[in-house]
Amino acid sequence: MDTLSGTVNTGFILDMQRKLYRWSAADPEKKFADLFNIVCDCGTLAHAWQRLARNRGSNTPGTDRVTRKTVEERPDGVAGFLEDIRQDLRRGTYQPQPVRQRLIPKPGKPGKFRPLGIPTLRDRLVQMALKLVLEPIFEADFYPISYGFRPGRSTHDALARVRHRLNPTSAGPSRTRFVIEGDIKECFDAIDHHVLMERARRRIQDRKVLRLILAFLKADIMIEGSLRHPVTGTPQGGIVTPRTQKVFSALIA
Repeated sequence: MDTLSGTVNTGFILDMQRKLYRWSAADPEKKFADLFNIVCDCGTLAHAWQRLARNRGSNTPGTDRVTRKTVEERPDGVAGFLEDIRQDLRRGTYQPQPVRQRLIPKPGKPGKFRPLGIPTLRDRLVQMALKLVLEPIFEADFYPISYGFRPGRSTHDALARVRHRLNPTSAGPSRTRFVIEGDIKECFDAIDHHVLMERARRRIQDRKVLRLILAFLKADIMIEGSLRHPVTGTPQGGIVTPRTQKVFSALIA
C-alpha cells in the first residue's frame, strides 16, 4: 500500500506560502502569475494528498465512488493516482466531475436542511492544491479582526475579542454596548460568477488557475440522479468551502 508517508517536503510548501503571503502583504495591488506550475508541482499534490488522507472525509465517495482505500489499493498506488491528475492538469484535459449533493439537517432547526456538496476525491485533491497556493495570497487582504475559517483563528478567538471589548482589563469602562450577530440568508448560493472572477483577476493573473477556479464554480451538481448546472453560487462543500468561501468573501467585499 502506497501512502507516500514521510516523502513530502513540507518545508517547501511552507516556504512557498510564506513568500506568497509576504509578497501579497507588501503590495496590495500585486497580481500573481505562474501559479499553475506550483499547483501542479509533485510536492504540492503530495502534500494535498497527505492533508486529505488525514481527514475522515477521504473515505466518503463522490459521484465516481472512489475513496482513499480505492486509491491506495490501485496497482500503482497513490503515486500513480497523483501522477494521472498531474498529467491531466498539465495537458489541460482536467475537468471537475459532478458534485454529489446531500441534504444535512440544520442543528436546532427541525425540518430545515442545508445542501452539502461532496466532490470526488480527485477534485478534492486539486481543490486542496489550489487552496494551498491561493490562501496565503488572499489571506493578506483580510482585516485583523476577521476570524472566520482562517489559519490559526477560530470562533473562540472572536469570542475572546468580544469579551475583551465588553470587559477590558484596563483603560476604564468599556465603550462597547452592543454585539450584533447576524447571517446573510443563502449568501453563497447567490454569488455572481462573473463578478467573482473579475475580483479574482485583481490578484491572480495566471489564466490556467483562473480557468480552474471557474471550472469548480460551474461544476455540475448531482441531485437524486439528475444533473443541475449552477449559474450562480459557490460550491457548498468539499475543500473549496468553507475556507475558499472565505477567500471568495474577500473578493466580493
